[in-house]
This record gives sequence, C-alpha cells and structure tokens, in this order.
Amino acid sequence: MNDALKLRPESDPPRDVLEETPWQVLVVDDDEEVHRITELALSDFVYANRRLEFINAYSGAEAREKLQENPGIALILLDVVMESDDAGLRFAQFVRQEMANSFIRIILRTGQPGMAPERHVLTVYDINDYRAKTELTQDRLYTVVYTALSSYRDMMALARSRQQLVGVVEELETLSEVTSRTFRQALKTLVTDTQNIYYELEGQISPTHHHELQEILELSRELFRKVDDLARYASSGRYNELRVPVDLMTVVDDVRLDLRESIEEMNAEIFCDELPVVMGSRRQLYQVFYNLVSNSLRFRGNQTPRISIQAHKDMDLWRFKLSDNGIGISEQDKQNAFSLFRRDSSTDVPSSSGIGLNICRKIVRWHGGTIDIQGVAGEGTCIEFTLPLIS
Repeated sequence: MNDALKLRPESDPPRDVLEETPWQVLVVDDDEEVHRITELALSDFVYANRRLEFINAYSGAEAREKLQENPGIALILLDVVMESDDAGLRFAQFVRQEMANSFIRIILRTGQPGMAPERHVLTVYDINDYRAKTELTQDRLYTVVYTALSSYRDMMALARSRQQLVGVVEELETLSEVTSRTFRQALKTLVTDTQNIYYELEGQISPTHHHELQEILELSRELFRKVDDLARYASSGRYNELRVPVDLMTVVDDVRLDLRESIEEMNAEIFCDELPVVMGSRRQLYQVFYNLVSNSLRFRGNQTPRISIQAHKDMDLWRFKLSDNGIGISEQDKQNAFSLFRRDSSTDVPSSSGIGLNICRKIVRWHGGTIDIQGVAGEGTCIEFTLPLIS
C-alpha cells in the first residue's frame, strides 16, 4: 500500500478561486512590453481566493475612461511619463481629487525617477507606493501587489462597517427623537392638567389629599424635566451634520449675547483668548460653550463670577481651558461629572440635571476630541477639552 502524500502543484489553485470575483488591476503604461511582463509575472497571483483581472490603458486619458467604466478597480499600476511628462501624476490627481476616491491603491512605477521626486509625489499626489521599474523583480512585484490589495480590502471593510454603523446611529437617533418628543408632549399635558386640578381643588380638599396632589405635581414636573433633558440630549451631537469652518470667537460672542441678562445681573466677567477657526458643527460647538459658561454662572456660590477661556495649539490639536472661581467640584463628583442626571453632592443648585456636561462630552467626542474636568471644592472648576486642527 502506497501512503505517499500527493501535493497539489503550485500552479493549480484551489477550486473556489475560480468561483470568486477577481481583483481588478488597472495597468497604465504606454509600453506594450510592460503590460505583457506585468501579466506574465502575476499570472499565478492569488489573494484571498481571488485571481487578478488586468485592465490595460496606454495613456492618462485612456486610463480615465477605463476607471470610469470599471468602478470596482482596486489597484492601479501607474507609469509617470506617457503622452506627457506628468500624465501619470495628473491621472493620480484625477483619481484622488476629481473622483474623490481614496480607496484605490496607486503604485507608481517609473523608468525615470528624476521626473517625479519620490517624497514630493507621495505627499502631494497621495500615492501609496513608489517603485523604479528596474527594481521590480517578479518577487517584489508580487509583494507590492499583495500588500496593496490587503490594504484595499481592509479599507473597504472599514468603510462598509462605518456605513452600517452610521445607519444604525441614524435609526437610533430618529427613534430617540420621536420617542422623546412623544413622551415630552404627553408629560407636558400631564403637568398642565395636574397643575390645573391642584389649583382648582386648593382649599377644597383635606390637607392630606392636598399634600398627595402636590407630590404628584412635583413628580410629574420632575419627570417632564428629565424627558425634556433627554430630548435635548438626543438632538445634540448628531453624526450626520455637515462640518464647516467655525470661528469660535463669534461663537463665544453669541454665548455672551444670549447670557447677557445673567452676566449683567451677576456683574460677571468673561476673559477670552483669541480663539481659532475649527472644522465642525457651529450649532453643536455653540452648545458646548453655552453649557460651560452657564454652568460657571450657575455654580458661582457667593463669588462674583470670573470666567476665563483659553486656547493653545498642541501638535495636531487645539486645547481649550474654561476655568472659573465658583464653588469647584469634589473628588467624588469628578467621578460622575459627565453622567446623565447626576446631582452634585456639594450643592443644591436648582434645575441642575447634570445633562449639560454629558451633552458637551457627546459633542466633543463627535468632533474627535476629549474633555475632562478638574478643580477643588471651594476653589473653582476647570474644564479642558480638545478639538482637531483645521485640515
């Protein structure tokens, strides 16, 4: 009995390879020999059970047509000098800027490196790899293509996951908005009706029943406040809002204007650095500064409010610091400062649901930043948060 192991020849791929959609590779070069050698060198290439399908273009203009006809292209092997000295670079610019396609992997292959300096090309044209044709042996070409397709597959998987996540988030936001609005209206009606009954029956019922009715009224009011807070939370930090350049100086000016009555009544002073322009939602960033300034005014204690807003650049971030001279915050309260419906153990300030800081955290996170709170009880509070630099 012959128990010798039979090995499948390397040239014979697994059966399921033939059943998978091949990876589309666009080869752009004005030399017919380059196309022939490329296909020969990669004739047995298989990645993730998928072979390669070659699409050939012999000029930058033809490459544009081929790309528009084949939206599933994953990789471009691109020459620089064709019908013009920069035809390849102009095509790469077309892919990244006009088509706004950041997923396709572009490998630049050039026989004249001096025509396209590597560092300049990689940074300006968003090229994924740069190779001289003379260095691309069969093994190196195999490695370059394998790495590029691996990167492309991962990026597409992340894009699909992100799209699915955005869909889930939008559904949850819609559900939250509808639910909170429905409950808010129902509770508003309940509060109004209970309040009317309370005043109509005042003096006509026993003190015990009067007290019970008063408790029902206060409970319904508290429940309405919580649902109203949830409605505000649901409408803040929406993920589908357009990001635009936002001048934070004008945002703070609007906050000053909207809080002018409280500021004048308390003789409050607000000192503000020159604030930058950032990318984001103006509505949401206004909410952050409004919540933080109004908190400083509310938790002033017996002090005349002194509020300072500072900003400085830290590598690829803007760091903001809003500090005050109010009642501060205890170590215990720092732990749940950003929790929904928190109550400070150190104060009995009315209408303090704790949702304001939670909304700030939600918005700052949506903008790609972080937020933290510092301070000592009786010595003021400092809120620090970051936002990315404008790109």
